[in-house]
Amino acid sequence: MDRIIINIKDHSKLSMFLDFLKLFQFIEVQSREKSEAKKRSKRYNFFDSAGMWEKREINSTQLRNKAWTRNR
Repeated sequence: MDRIIINIKDHSKLSMFLDFLKLFQFIEVQSREKSEAKKRSKRYNFFDSAGMWEKREINSTQLRNKAWTRNR
């Protein structure tokens, strides 16, 4: 099964477009709520990672040395 993504610019036309697509027997219409789509596109927040090294015995110098000397 192939999948395409269509972005609807005018929200008032959405229901009309979905009704049109449902007329075709070979098309299965699945809609996603806006809130779900926003959750997936949410950008990573760097500050959410604060404390990830909290219980580890390593400092920034050791971490940098490890990163720069790893084998490529």
